Amino acid sequence: MLERQKSRFNNYIMNKKDNIKASSNGGVSGPFINRNDYILFIVFISVLGSFSSLVNDMYLPTIPAMMKEFHTTPSMTQLGISATMLGLGIGSVLWGSLSDRFGRKRILMISLVVFIIGTAVSMASKSIHFFILCRLFQGVGAGGSMVLSYSIPTDRYGGRQLAVIMSVVGALNGFVPAAAPLAGGFMADEFGWRGIFLVLLAIGVIMLVWTTRRPESLPQSRRLKSADIRSFLSAYGVLFRNGRFMLYVFAKSIAIGLLFSYISSAPFIVQTHYGLSAAHFGILIGANSLALVIGSMLVSKLRSVKRSLLFGGAVMCCSAIAESVLLWIDCGLIGYEIAIVPMLFGSGMVFSTSNALSMEEGRSDAGSASAILNVTKYIFAAVVIPLVGLGDIMRSTGIVFTVIALISGALFIRICFLKPLSEMQKDE
Repeated sequence: MLERQKSRFNNYIMNKKDNIKASSNGGVSGPFINRNDYILFIVFISVLGSFSSLVNDMYLPTIPAMMKEFHTTPSMTQLGISATMLGLGIGSVLWGSLSDRFGRKRILMISLVVFIIGTAVSMASKSIHFFILCRLFQGVGAGGSMVLSYSIPTDRYGGRQLAVIMSVVGALNGFVPAAAPLAGGFMADEFGWRGIFLVLLAIGVIMLVWTTRRPESLPQSRRLKSADIRSFLSAYGVLFRNGRFMLYVFAKSIAIGLLFSYISSAPFIVQTHYGLSAAHFGILIGANSLALVIGSMLVSKLRSVKRSLLFGGAVMCCSAIAESVLLWIDCGLIGYEIAIVPMLFGSGMVFSTSNALSMEEGRSDAGSASAILNVTKYIFAAVVIPLVGLGDIMRSTGIVFTVIALISGALFIRICFLKPLSEMQKDE
């Protein structure tokens, strides 16, 4: 216990020294930055963190049309999302580990190049199998943006300040699931899925150029001293043995699994079953996603990050079970919406709080901690996504929602007994 407190104190002092040094070099850091730098930093991190939503949510309205173009089944089409999730997980481990040794900026640029190539090649797909393969590589590239969107803020901030930044970024990221299906819905009829992927390609190029103009966030003194596999495995071993860290990781992962179960099933439920057009589907899903924004924003207003996590988890689990019942008895579109909105609200709270709590626990190896956080959630998402497409989509989705809610409930009960981190409490 004494060693852990000593380690936290040393990390705090090191962060303060790096903040002062970064400030003198014009970098982004703690209380020493100006307002414009802070806003640009938040926007930059938010765009990086939104890559997961961009590569999946934006083309959601085109999934039924893609199924017809490639002459395949709903479950096979949904494997395009699963392949991206798998790629995001692989990319998180790869880029997160390498960034702890070689710095964030260089690794982020390489991952963006992979994303750009994967996106460009995918537009030439003539079969669903080639498209799924391209989506895998697209996900590997996007994984760098996702994992570093957690590592870079952790390099600069800690404690309650990190929680506030995560909640702001989470709220801004919530607009992407809201705007992406909306934009994709309007683009689907005019340009199809290839037009949407062209937009993704442009976003990748813009972020690559922007990254070249950003400062490095991880000083040489805080990087892994060796690039051998034993150093990476040692860092992962310490984190995997940290029960507190892993509980927060699983909390985020299960919530992500629930979100992507909803995302992957929504096009077939809303468009195919209830008959909405691609444009109307985009509007509906976009409006629903605003609940994520509100949930994320609320976290910064509450005193305890842990209590925020538990409250959000309770709302998410209860709403998911209610939604399962409504899907099973098919209460219509309005019935479908009644429980989805609070479920997403609770999920938004879980996302922001579990991000902050897990990264605070793993800040000494932020790249590896972020990699574990990302790969775990994407593995879980990749597993549950095809399950909602098996058999009757309404009932299979309801069953998946129920199972996830029960697992989440057991996990949140365990988290109840953890002592809150003092640095994650808001001062009175």
